[in-house]
Amino acid sequence: MGDLKVPLALVLAMAAQLVGGVWWISEQAHRIEYVEADVVSMKVDLENVIEHTAKLITFATFTENRWAEAYTDDMTYVRLFGSRDPRGVQ
Repeated sequence: MGDLKVPLALVLAMAAQLVGGVWWISEQAHRIEYVEADVVSMKVDLENVIEHTAKLITFATFTENRWAEAYTDDMTYVRLFGSRDPRGVQ
């Protein structure tokens, strides 16, 4: 094995592939970091949307129950959240 000869072009090609592989892996790591940060931001935004939606539904329920009698005359309005009988029957 002492007379094993490796062409210089083969060594340079392997070194270039190694450098290219390290560069590609590094780029993928940066992309993953960016996506993870973006997902965390979107999760916070989604939690805010869910919280505000719940508050809006609570408000809509309160409003529709409070003004149930007034909605009976308006045939174009469809109650979605109110549960109180508009005729005042309990």
